[in-house]
Amino acid sequence: MLRRNSLNFLRLVFALMVIVSHAWPVGGYGDDPRIAREKLGTWAVAGFFAISGFLIANSRRHAPMGTFLVRRVLRIYPGYLVCLLVVAFAFAPVSAAIGPGSIRWTSAFSYVFDDVLLKVRQEGIRDTLTAVPYGTAWNGSLWTLIYEFLCYLAIGVLLSLAVRWHRAVVVAAFLATAALYIVERHLGQDGMLALFAFLGSIFFAGSALAVFAERVPLDWRIGVIAIGVAAATAEMNAIPWLGALPIAYVCMWLGSVLPFHQVGRVNDLSYGFYIYAFPVQQLIMVALGRHRLPVGVVAVLAIAGTLPFAAASWFVVEKKALALKSRLGASPRPGPTARHRAGPRIATAETQ
Repeated sequence: MLRRNSLNFLRLVFALMVIVSHAWPVGGYGDDPRIAREKLGTWAVAGFFAISGFLIANSRRHAPMGTFLVRRVLRIYPGYLVCLLVVAFAFAPVSAAIGPGSIRWTSAFSYVFDDVLLKVRQEGIRDTLTAVPYGTAWNGSLWTLIYEFLCYLAIGVLLSLAVRWHRAVVVAAFLATAALYIVERHLGQDGMLALFAFLGSIFFAGSALAVFAERVPLDWRIGVIAIGVAAATAEMNAIPWLGALPIAYVCMWLGSVLPFHQVGRVNDLSYGFYIYAFPVQQLIMVALGRHRLPVGVVAVLAIAGTLPFAAASWFVVEKKALALKSRLGASPRPGPTARHRAGPRIATAETQ
């Protein structure tokens, strides 16, 4: 049986993959490492969105729209807002104190206010990060959060329809985002619409597995084939329309077979790792100055340096927000997955 705990473990793995992937460009070692023509970080983000699509669809099917939206905001926004404040009023001043540059407090305030609505409009804080390899952006990971929240809104609205339409509208959303990406790619566009289409297709692929859960077997042979198909579609630059479903299936299959159900069962540090790793990596480069270390050492330092911030984010911010979330009563409206728990199928009694 698929358990959310294993999916939490996978999300932690994906967060660490993002740190490793960013170690190259942030440290000035070159481009991110690639697997089948896609960056390691891209594979990780794809995994994030596939798992989110699965969990969030299940969450929406078991809660009314208002409760669902409040829960989603409480899960993603408090940690995000605190991260903005920590970067602006702790990381940036520290970087100015230990390295070249200075701190412009007006720019620090505008960094928070301009980015407060999840859309990253101001990436840097003036006169900081003036001598690091990557540039002046303080958090190159936050850009995905606006697309994730847009996917939350989309699946919330789509699953407001009668239960008998859930499968049809989710499949339609997947096909629409995949088609939109094809059009945007043909036009040579790489803006918000193209990014939403890319990430949205993977999100809705995960949601499709949620609404068809009782019909989808979890089998290692299918999992191996799905890995091969995902790699092949990456080689063809066809992930959104050909690789999204295989990626989502691999995540669900791994969630059912990996023996790590206890990791993340109580304390889930994956989000904290994701939002704090990039500024920690930038601060490490400020501290190193002109000194060069092997890229593997820099990646390990980044993981170790991010751990206390991820833990603080969870215990001080996210866990308390989740406590508020748990007080919101849900009106269970089990879809097909709730009526078919038995057998080696994608089935979970847990929602996010």
